[in-house]
Amino acid sequence: MTAAVRTLDDVRDLIKASLDHPALLDRLGDEDDFAQAGIGSGEMIRIALSLEEELRRPLLDDELLGLTSVAAVAALIGAEAN
Repeated sequence: MTAAVRTLDDVRDLIKASLDHPALLDRLGDEDDFAQAGIGSGEMIRIALSLEEELRRPLLDDELLGLTSVAAVAALIGAEAN
């Protein structure tokens, strides 16, 4: 992602770019669990790689395990509510 991720909308755009079916994210609330919603491991890897690019550093193991929702991703990168 070229522009800095600053809002939940930006976080959602970052996540959508990593999904096989981006429209799935439109049906999820910010706290909904990715795995329960059907977001697969390959998509999670792409989300993690996008976050590493955004943060300009590798994610720690506990950060990787914490990528469970839009809200969790937003908290990790310090995005603000819209």
